[in-house]
Amino acid sequence: MTEPVRLYLVRHGQARADDNSYGPDTPLSPLGRRQAEAVAVALAHAGLAAIYASPMRRARETAEPLARVTGLEVQVDDRLSEFEIADWDPDDETHEYDWAWRPEHTGLPGGESIGAFAERVGVACDDIVTPHTGDSVAIVSHSGTGDAILRWAMGLPSDSPWFHEFDLPNAAIVELSVWPEGRHRDGPPRYAAIRRAPNLDHLPDSLRTPY
Repeated sequence: MTEPVRLYLVRHGQARADDNSYGPDTPLSPLGRRQAEAVAVALAHAGLAAIYASPMRRARETAEPLARVTGLEVQVDDRLSEFEIADWDPDDETHEYDWAWRPEHTGLPGGESIGAFAERVGVACDDIVTPHTGDSVAIVSHSGTGDAILRWAMGLPSDSPWFHEFDLPNAAIVELSVWPEGRHRDGPPRYAAIRRAPNLDHLPDSLRTPY
């Protein structure tokens, strides 16, 4: 049996822009920066071999403190970008975008479909874990990307409907063990175990936010 990849999924810290806009270039808020520092402390001694991040600013800024404490370079992977929703308000908890659940649904007119989103995230995960057998790796991304990664880990096909979501608050850490070539000789070709999801032990109550 090969050694698993210890995979740490990190959702970015709280992001807010001065003009209340929310997009790829939205920075972390002061609270979000404190959350990012807490993530760095939590994973400083995890023995990370690599840090991967979405290209979106809020994810890169969340990864930066972790890169500083580990001495690792943040490897930006465009495939870890968030699924884009039109006119999304980070303070709106009503989830009015829940209409998007079929693989052919898009978040923007003429935009990427949910199925294509799941496919690109899954391919990125395959490429990330394959060379890291026995290593610990962090992926800093988003709520939707985290959903897609967990669906990939559980073996849900990219063209399957989205009947659920995983609760991933800001700066949450999910710990997985992934065997890229399977856990047992006669078992499935890839295997994953969710160890902790979501873990917020590193965040005091004053730093806990849903979005």
